[in-house]
Amino acid sequence: MGRKQYLQVWDKKTGRKLLYHRQLAAACLGRQLEPGEIVHHRDGDSTNNTRDNLLVLPSQRYHAHIEHLLRCERRGQVMLFPEFLSPIRQQVPGSLFENLLIDMRGAR
Repeated sequence: MGRKQYLQVWDKKTGRKLLYHRQLAAACLGRQLEPGEIVHHRDGDSTNNTRDNLLVLPSQRYHAHIEHLLRCERRGQVMLFPEFLSPIRQQVPGSLFENLLIDMRGAR
């Protein structure tokens, strides 16, 4: 399986390429993303940058855990707490602020 392709945009101020989904998430939230925050594509398609497909997660660790649980579910493994993934599956229309998942323990 090949690497995911992410749309990049050119920042005229800094002269650097930026990942479009991260810029879109920041614009929708009305703030810059915090260091360590991850923008997750709900459907797994890195080219689908619609607002309702993007979810801001608090850390790479949290993102990796979610991805692991989703892979286990696809393999048919029974989850002990299936409600854990309900915010990930939920298709919430509107802004990314509604899709911002906060680590309740405060760990980043």
